[in-house]
Amino acid sequence: MTVESSLKAVAIIADDEDLGRLLLSEAAAECRLQPQAFDNGPDALQAALSQTVSIVLLDVDMPGMDGFSVCRNLRADPRFEHTPIVMVTGHEDSSAITLAFEAGATDFISKPVNWALLPRRLDYILRNAASARALAERVVQVRTLVEALPDTLWVVDANGQVRWSPTDRIDAAASALPRSLVGALDTIRATATDGLQRKMDLRALDASGNSQSFEVRFTRREGGDVVVVRQDTSERTAAAAHIERLAYFDALTDLPNRQKCIETAEHLFEAARAVGQSVAVIYLDLNSFKRVNDSFGHCAGDEVLRVVAANLKSMLTPFLTTHPDLSLARFGGDEFVMLVRDAAARTVGMEVARACFNAFDQPILYKGLEFYSSPTMGLAVYPDDGADVGTVFKHADTAMYHAKNGSSGTVAVYTAAMSSRLRDWLDLEARLRRAVTEGLLQLHFQPKFRLDNNRIAGVEALLRWCDPEHGEVPPTRFVEIAEDSGLVIDIGSWVIRAACRHLRNWLDHGWVIPIAVNISPKELLYGDPAGVIEAEAAAAGVPCSLIEVEITESSIVEDSVAVRKTLERLRALGCRLALDDFGTGYSSLSYITRFPPDRIKIDKSFIQNVDRTAGDAAVASAILSLGQNLNLVVTAEGVERTGQLEWLRSRGCNEVQGFLLSRPLPAAELEQRWLLPTSNQPIQTDGDLGKFPSRSHTS
Repeated sequence: MTVESSLKAVAIIADDEDLGRLLLSEAAAECRLQPQAFDNGPDALQAALSQTVSIVLLDVDMPGMDGFSVCRNLRADPRFEHTPIVMVTGHEDSSAITLAFEAGATDFISKPVNWALLPRRLDYILRNAASARALAERVVQVRTLVEALPDTLWVVDANGQVRWSPTDRIDAAASALPRSLVGALDTIRATATDGLQRKMDLRALDASGNSQSFEVRFTRREGGDVVVVRQDTSERTAAAAHIERLAYFDALTDLPNRQKCIETAEHLFEAARAVGQSVAVIYLDLNSFKRVNDSFGHCAGDEVLRVVAANLKSMLTPFLTTHPDLSLARFGGDEFVMLVRDAAARTVGMEVARACFNAFDQPILYKGLEFYSSPTMGLAVYPDDGADVGTVFKHADTAMYHAKNGSSGTVAVYTAAMSSRLRDWLDLEARLRRAVTEGLLQLHFQPKFRLDNNRIAGVEALLRWCDPEHGEVPPTRFVEIAEDSGLVIDIGSWVIRAACRHLRNWLDHGWVIPIAVNISPKELLYGDPAGVIEAEAAAAGVPCSLIEVEITESSIVEDSVAVRKTLERLRALGCRLALDDFGTGYSSLSYITRFPPDRIKIDKSFIQNVDRTAGDAAVASAILSLGQNLNLVVTAEGVERTGQLEWLRSRGCNEVQGFLLSRPLPAAELEQRWLLPTSNQPIQTDGDLGKFPSRSHTS
């Protein structure tokens, strides 16, 4: 056998007649096949099973085993599933033909054979067999692919009856449409009618009760049947829900976040506009929350926010029965926003705000600590206070800020005047920042006088600001802005720097005059006044002992640990400490003994009528007695009348300051009037007292 012949496809021929074998072999050779001829059934069967065969030609009547038996044995082997087997016989009765096809024959050729046409017929049979094999392979590939996919597929008629499903081998029950697809019958009928592709989303519960989601697609086949493909999208849906939760919900409190709140407000505004209703927007801010974070850490702050959120949700639950679209969101930081839609939204909003206060009645417990946090709220209403979400939210925030400043209690309802005040506030804040940066601030100095020798004892540095457009801005106004914006720390550093430079100038002239500077509570808590004084005094070459630090009573109790450390550092530098506005704050002897000052200053509210009313006289006398017993210097502020001065002198007050003696003066005027050798004279009162405003303390 040549190499070429070994590569030819094999044709097995079995016929007990020599001539028949010869002619069949020639026909096979003409079809480019390698014929292997046998005169009996067993040999032909053995040869066929031992190799790859392209076609088998069998006579029916053969010794050892007839053609039907050989055919059945070959079909029993999976390799011969698509191999053409042709019966060649003289039997032409229908029973023989039936037996041949039942045995698995591909075709039946009757004798006498038309040998001239036989090669063409064999070619046709081989082509059909090749097509059948290709189709079978394609079917296997498609089935393998379909079975590998997680999707489930049905072919249904226009009434939803399943005609075929490739999932039959996987799950016999899958050939019937599940109950979850019963609702898709209308979609199946529509697709069968117009041929348009459709899809729909379905949800169902599995055997364990877990939620599942599916995407179902519908496509019409030729003939009108509809292919239904169901894809399990549970994981994708869960992932999308998780992403949406991350995007729209606060992880700490599990409340809707800022973005979700804004979108909810847009929907509520649109719904309210359609039915002629209103929407109340309530801003809630926690007072002093920053102190919790700063003092006890963010873990404590997070717990406070979680408890507040849970309490607010609990307090708002009763409103949901009448206002199901009531919304609560954490807007950011310690701010929460509530939305409620109603025809009388302003009234309902106030009821909601009042109910929220009940959420803050009880303390919040965290690792043995108790936190009390009170809210401040602002309320604005759509469409009365704005035509869009941004405007109404801004106005609710403005109202909350107004309430926080103490102008309207704990809840403020927005008015147009609030926006005007806020604009003025922001304008002044921006101007104040520029003034600090560009050095447009000034120090004025008010002298303090000793009553034992009527001589100047020192000066208090007071901040002044003259804006190019607004002119002289009252200290009470710009100090409030500085405190709120945090500028007070930068301004405090500027004051200390300027005071040290003036001290240096006075020392160069031989004038040893102590300067008192005011330090605000925020500077004590969040700044480093001791470090600033040490650095600026060293830079100017002046002793820290010439700098007196004035603090208020409230500063002492803001945070005893932080304040104590700061005061200890100031005293170590040699600075003297003065307790300002004494008697107006906590006035507790325990604070004075724990933080002993060098000086206490009687507030001017007790000096105003000290020589006229017994009450003020009693308070002032008690403070003077306290100072004498504790060996403290006592300074009386706000002396504006001679009667006040003489009363204080007669009671042994150490020092006084006020407009009767001298108003706050620019440095040059102070030097001219009180520091030059010819000017350092006993106390003389200013002439026209009425034209000077009351003194203001600034830092």
